[in-house]
Amino acid sequence: MIGTHAIRRFAAGVLAVVLPCAALSGCVPSNAAVGDTQSSKTAVSHSMEDRNSLSVAMIGSGDIETDRMAMDAMESGKLKPIYITVSGTDDPQETARQGVQDMAQRKADVIVVAGIDVNDTNRQAWNDALQCARQAGIPVALLNPVHKPKDAKLYAASLVANDRMTDAKPLADVVVSIANDDPHGRSIFVTTNVGSDDGSDTE
Repeated sequence: MIGTHAIRRFAAGVLAVVLPCAALSGCVPSNAAVGDTQSSKTAVSHSMEDRNSLSVAMIGSGDIETDRMAMDAMESGKLKPIYITVSGTDDPQETARQGVQDMAQRKADVIVVAGIDVNDTNRQAWNDALQCARQAGIPVALLNPVHKPKDAKLYAASLVANDRMTDAKPLADVVVSIANDDPHGRSIFVTTNVGSDDGSDTE
């Protein structure tokens, strides 16, 4: 069950020793987001066969059912995501930021942040958390963001789930593309329906 798995994973994250972001180092592009550096003309081909070797972290939203659908979609796409729940915490956005920093320290291959809500009060805290992932060379995908960061270099793409669109891209495929730094749109419609096999970028 996702609830039991989530609580176990989140507890481990909270108890982890927090390292300064400066201690994290990775391959960081100067003028683009990590995971969003290639154009279709300069693309390098990557294999998607060994998906279960990817370390995928999903930072949950306040909607456990929506999170479950996203987790199921990624697992159906042969990924093995770690889920960090924020539901029931005093400050879900703060818990989400802690989750991003924890997964950056654990060197995840890609971090999916669901329901990010950046505002004037928490903007700097979110920038710091996402910068932590950036400095570690870890791409970040925003799933169903409420309000995104102003700095586009802090995330590779914004994903909007729409299971009614016949041409929405399977969530697992998009996550793999971002992890592999394959060419992709900045704003992408995704589906959590199992068995979808095509898609398109949003306008």
